Amino acid sequence: MFTRLLSLAIAMILTGCSMLLPAANPKASKDKKLLVNFIHPGWNTTDPRESDHAWVQEKRGDVIVVNSFCGAFQALSLEALALKTFQGYQEFKPLGKHSLDWYGREAFEMEAEARVDGVKVLLHLRNYRRDHCYYDFVLISPRDQNHDSLLAFEALLKGVQFK
Repeated sequence: MFTRLLSLAIAMILTGCSMLLPAANPKASKDKKLLVNFIHPGWNTTDPRESDHAWVQEKRGDVIVVNSFCGAFQALSLEALALKTFQGYQEFKPLGKHSLDWYGREAFEMEAEARVDGVKVLLHLRNYRRDHCYYDFVLISPRDQNHDSLLAFEALLKGVQFK
């Protein structure tokens, strides 16, 4: 179940973003200078599939994925990109959103709930643009909100470095 949930979540995130690329744009590339220093109790790296990085909380099945897309997604607002990222999720319902300053630039955060394969999930997203690259950081929790997972997500965000 977890592997299926992870695969579907990653595919849906990537599908939502790939639909935003104008046909004339070159294919988006990954940011080789993005560093994510994330070590947290109970969290292990996992196969990122199409993402840059991915971690799983083995006991609860929570997943964190990190993606970068350089040369793409510069025209739409961060909020519009967040909504596009989750457009394929069933029963998608935003719960809260706000903009913030992160690394001296605007970032956008959204919390939402949805269903993936009939399972209720909570979604936490932070997205950000820098040096012609678009980044998204997503926590997918297949159960009700878990404070430990939110703390882990915050720890991950604090460990991000842009070179």
